[in-house]
Amino acid sequence: MSTVIPSLSNTVAGIQFSSVLLNASGAFNAHLFNELYPLKEAMGGIVTKTVTQQPLAGNLQPRTVELPGIGMLNSIGLQNPGLIYSLEKDIPALKALGLPVILSISAHSSLEFAQMAEYAFSHPNGSLIEALELNLSCPNVEKGGVHFGSAQDSVREALQAVTSVCNKPVFAKLTPNVGDIVAIGGAAIEGGAAGLTAINTVLGAAIDIQRRKPIMPRVSAGYSGPGIKPIAIHAIWNLRKHFPETPIMGVGGVSSAEDVLEFLMAGASLVQVGTICFRNPLIFKEITEALQAFCTAEHISSIAELSGCAHR
Repeated sequence: MSTVIPSLSNTVAGIQFSSVLLNASGAFNAHLFNELYPLKEAMGGIVTKTVTQQPLAGNLQPRTVELPGIGMLNSIGLQNPGLIYSLEKDIPALKALGLPVILSISAHSSLEFAQMAEYAFSHPNGSLIEALELNLSCPNVEKGGVHFGSAQDSVREALQAVTSVCNKPVFAKLTPNVGDIVAIGGAAIEGGAAGLTAINTVLGAAIDIQRRKPIMPRVSAGYSGPGIKPIAIHAIWNLRKHFPETPIMGVGGVSSAEDVLEFLMAGASLVQVGTICFRNPLIFKEITEALQAFCTAEHISSIAELSGCAHR
């Protein structure tokens, strides 16, 4: 008797994802990974690195600090080639891998967010994009980062501006560096967000004890990796509790199939994998195989049924 392979797919915001696994923005090179194994067999979609309207060189070096066993600090500063380059070069190349592409964008104002969205979907390659992810929470830039993500009004206005010119699903990526992430999530939904991405990096810093000064020129940096997983799960749990009909892309410290299952059970519909990609290029293949084994052992035909099950 042949064994039935459990489905790892889920339909979220009208988009069919063949797997609940996606990459986190900025921590993944799809083309290098695809040389090791077909990403179509291990992922459900690809999130681009965050792009801005104009190219950015990013922050001064040093911009990363490794924290062995618990993750890393980064203050890249949204280095990217700009929206036009991304649309003309990156988007077609990513779409050629056969997966839904989600474009991550950041801007200095609600108007700029709207201009970027309008330009993206009026571009000939705009049809290759399935959804937008608004980076409202990057802690490494002075404008368009924490300013948006920490204020309900600015989050609501940014989402309203984008959804007024965009007929594709828009996900709001939320920062954990706020007093009440549920209030921020609610503002995003009021603004028209089709879904939420939670969470972005946690603010952190590191000191060079020889120089007796901060390692990063900007002092503050974004902390990611296993250490932030409980923070992400707590955020996802509360967002799912208050907004049970709104899909959530969970992200933050995922490095194993067990982590993915925790995120799903806490309320995520999809799970993004980030920092571990720097250490383990086989991570998506390994997690996929482990998830299939778990579902088989637990007699689960579709992993989507686990989403939010801890609330029931």
